[in-house]
Amino acid sequence: MPDMPQPRVFLAYAPRGIGLRCALAYFASERDVYGWFTGPTDGARASLYFVIEDFYTAKGQPRYVAAQTLDLHAGWILDERRCQELASLQEAFAAEWLFYREDPGAAGDLGAYGHAQLATGDVNVRFAKLGKFSKLQPNWTHYSKDFEQPVLSYLSKRWPLAYRPDREP
Repeated sequence: MPDMPQPRVFLAYAPRGIGLRCALAYFASERDVYGWFTGPTDGARASLYFVIEDFYTAKGQPRYVAAQTLDLHAGWILDERRCQELASLQEAFAAEWLFYREDPGAAGDLGAYGHAQLATGDVNVRFAKLGKFSKLQPNWTHYSKDFEQPVLSYLSKRWPLAYRPDREP
């Protein structure tokens, strides 16, 4: 998609014991926020598309809606163009930032993690990207320059991920 804006991204990684805590990418429109996130839940891994309708408007409360990958085109939102943007966002974000343990090319990254004695899980940050993370806290984090903290705060109260930034040390 040539006109697609740059996504706003946030990743959290716990180098000891857990690995990836959260990977989030989203677009902001005039009224809404829409994107994709993944990370561990209590005992599994979530991967969901989401829309926060009316996040930037003063009318009423924002409305959070989420859908699994198989449901992307199943009518949970009526704007097919937005569905296409979400699919492209997830694909590009995952290709740039993430790898999955079962990926055929994962051996190099997994070897680098093992050599550095850093945690891995089913889904992981590409080893070369860890240099972009702030490492001042137990959870290493990376925010894009235009990332909005209120989006993370709103989402983290509603998503199924185990990561809750308001409860982290």
